[in-house]
Amino acid sequence: MSITAPVLSAVGPVRAGQLWQDMAPDMVDRERMLRVVAVGATHADCVVERDNRPGAAGRKARPLALRRFATSAFTLIEDVVDDADQLVYARFLAAMTDVQGGSPSPVEYATAALRVHKELTAEAAKGQG
Repeated sequence: MSITAPVLSAVGPVRAGQLWQDMAPDMVDRERMLRVVAVGATHADCVVERDNRPGAAGRKARPLALRRFATSAFTLIEDVVDDADQLVYARFLAAMTDVQGGSPSPVEYATAALRVHKELTAEAAKGQG
């Protein structure tokens, strides 16, 4: 498939790596989920990552029209995470796990997140100057 400008779904661009649940009435009970492996100008190639029907998981699905992702036919389950986002997420997660005590309060978690946010903002400002 060729690489083109991303086609927007209800939640943003359809991109390779995303996991979508098929919301067709006959597929919801099967918990059918499709992983996008390539995005073309009008269609996406997907692999069935999960399906309760024996033998269906791991098979290639027929190409899906990108416009269908902008409808209620599919629900985004897992988006693609960029490496930079993954590093920032790891810093926030580390701050959350550093909160001590038997039952930390939401305020303590928020304070830890705010500290990381301020650190990231300062680093970004330093990098631009």
